[in-house]
Amino acid sequence: MKIGTTRLETFSDGVIAIIITIMVLELKLPDLSKDNTTGETITHLRHLLPYFITYAFSFMMIGIFWTNHHHMFHLLETTDEHLVWQNFVFLFLLSLIPFVTAIVGANPFIAISPAIYGGVMLLTNLCFLVMRHYSLSKSLVHKDTDETLTEKITEVSLKARSKAIIGTVVYLISIPLAYVNVYFSYLCFIIPPILYFIPEGIDNEKLAEKVVEKNT
Repeated sequence: MKIGTTRLETFSDGVIAIIITIMVLELKLPDLSKDNTTGETITHLRHLLPYFITYAFSFMMIGIFWTNHHHMFHLLETTDEHLVWQNFVFLFLLSLIPFVTAIVGANPFIAISPAIYGGVMLLTNLCFLVMRHYSLSKSLVHKDTDETLTEKITEVSLKARSKAIIGTVVYLISIPLAYVNVYFSYLCFIIPPILYFIPEGIDNEKLAEKVVEKNT
């Protein structure tokens, strides 16, 4: 069954917005009553700091996943039933990020915390890699009469898939490293976003706009 990408993108955007909303609700405000002292407020905020740092990182990662998702679907000409279900699994795994963010925020220095966080990131990244690979193998990416545009779309999609492979391997390594040293595991978490921000034309907005124009 071939279907358009618009409804799937809209649904995914809504789910991701809810995920971010759920995550921010874990930032509990201190007691702001008049009886509360400045010292008590500072102590509360200090206890909240590990979760806030984890929240900020998770927010960035969800943003990166959303951006990758956005550009992948903008380079597709159509979707099929298998890709739709792969997307559901991707969103399910993404919805677990608030849960593991809370775990790391509560106990950042015990091995199980980064191990669980890395496990969820591994599965989420792996699922997105499967979606990338599937869209290429099933020729769901846009093919144009302009061969140069078609080649560029394929090139961009292949580079994005390569980055997803590297990210998956890094998250896989981060899990056993958590039991060696939690800081090594956290260092692994930094690599995928750094890799993403290296400009290689993967998130070429003009290219995506051209494809949208062709599909409409």
